[in-house]
Amino acid sequence: MSPRTEKQFEEIRETRKLQIMQAALELFAREGYHSTSVARIARYTRISKGLLYNYFTSKEDLLDSIMALGIQKFHHILEEIQHELDTPEELMMYIHGGFEIIRREPEFYRLLFSVFFQPGVMETSQNQYRETLDHLTHDIALYFEGKGDENPFEKAMLLGNMIDGVGLHYFLAPETVDLDKLEKIIFELFK
Repeated sequence: MSPRTEKQFEEIRETRKLQIMQAALELFAREGYHSTSVARIARYTRISKGLLYNYFTSKEDLLDSIMALGIQKFHHILEEIQHELDTPEELMMYIHGGFEIIRREPEFYRLLFSVFFQPGVMETSQNQYRETLDHLTHDIALYFEGKGDENPFEKAMLLGNMIDGVGLHYFLAPETVDLDKLEKIIFELFK
């Protein structure tokens, strides 16, 4: 058996890091962020507390990494749009991207939302979330402004809130939400 390459070690490290993040996300959602200790996360992941600190400097660092992963997944879905929105088709791609997040990884985002709305958690991760939200809202507001809308920022906020609301309802009771139908209705309202 030949020794592992640097690339193989890096892949193992990334896999383990994602396992720790998934375990922490599950515990944060089930037991509460503030009630979940680093020792509890380490036991749940079946590693030592010291090894967990080899991957993350603190519980806050772990939470930031989980939030960053959620934002990264979101950006990956929307990366087809590389410039400002100009056409209804590009707006539809944004709307579709929001719905794809809900469709592709509902369990991850259900847990992420449940953690995000716990008291004190939002303040911990607010900067990462706020930067992404501000960027998206700005792009969508420019689209509405270009179409002559009197309240482009507010309309962009409303669009984002509608997609978030659909996501929250879907995470709570997926059998009651027809994502395809709602995606089409939202597009018709905002095109």
